[in-house]
Amino acid sequence: MACIERIARLFPLLMNRLGRLRTLVHEGRDLTDNQYKTLLTVADAGRCSLGDLARELGVAMSSASQMVDRLVGQGLVQRTPVSGNRRQVEIRLTEAGTALLAELQAGIVAGYARLLARLPETEQEGLVQSFETIARILGKLT
Repeated sequence: MACIERIARLFPLLMNRLGRLRTLVHEGRDLTDNQYKTLLTVADAGRCSLGDLARELGVAMSSASQMVDRLVGQGLVQRTPVSGNRRQVEIRLTEAGTALLAELQAGIVAGYARLLARLPETEQEGLVQSFETIARILGKLT
């Protein structure tokens, strides 16, 4: 029970601090978090259906459709009809979407480099190892 109480106490603090960290690192980004997650999901899949995207993002089909519509309007993703099924479409990144993700990733790496430079190397390594451990353990739970 002590572990549960500690997690319940630490989780909101951790989320708050990670949110502030994300704000510092992603400074100047023109996308919302949901748009960014959508682009990352589509990039990871290569191409996907709207239903697959909605499931992966944990949102309703209508929300996923609206998000895709906005990204299509920005020229970052495209909808391509699936041959043999005119009701189904595949969603994939455009060249502009791929370029934007690469640019954002470079900015994120630079942001983390600026932040981590504030810490001694031993603490930098400790932080990275802690994130790796958290990601590995949470991967087992979700």
